[in-house]
Amino acid sequence: MQSSYFYIAKVTDNQDEDKLNRVKVTTQLKDESVSFWLPCLTAMAGDGIGFTSLPEIDDQVLVLAFGPERDKQIVIGSFWNENAQPAESGENSDADLNGDGNNSLNFIKSRAENMLIFDDTDGKEKIQMILSGNKTRIELDNENELINIETDKDFALSAKGAISISAEEEISMKSKKAFTIESDDFNIKAKKEIGIEASKDMTLKGSGIALN
Repeated sequence: MQSSYFYIAKVTDNQDEDKLNRVKVTTQLKDESVSFWLPCLTAMAGDGIGFTSLPEIDDQVLVLAFGPERDKQIVIGSFWNENAQPAESGENSDADLNGDGNNSLNFIKSRAENMLIFDDTDGKEKIQMILSGNKTRIELDNENELINIETDKDFALSAKGAISISAEEEISMKSKKAFTIESDDFNIKAKKEIGIEASKDMTLKGSGIALN
């Protein structure tokens, strides 16, 4: 009966020619030898579905071998070391690297620094999606009971069907430059007052204008 064993290795290649999301590794020995393509353990792997996150080149990984044969091995995970430091979100300095001891921060940070953050800090719970460069973000902020979307550039909202916006209290729209509405039909209805004010000229144009 062959015994299983673990060993530490370094990823040398992650571009699998058979597109099976495998990697090649080399052991940290004096005479380094590159392995066959090794599968990577993942949280979900079905036919055309699953969770994909390949180790980077030079990442340190732990390999489980089911015997001496090089084709009976599997990469079961990566780990940080002195040459590859743990990631920080930069969004909550007390919770980063569990500095507050509450283990309240879970997040994914890609090589380009795109982040998906789950912050369980007591009283300040939030979920954040932040793009590389920190110029575009979506936040679900439990502390302020707020859904926040920010971007330094354009924001587009489109649908082939209807778009509905409603609020129990107020809806406010503000633009520092032009504000344009274009539609085949445009209706405004209020149960109480309608106020229109302009600091300069106001133009009302139509083939027919009826005021009741």
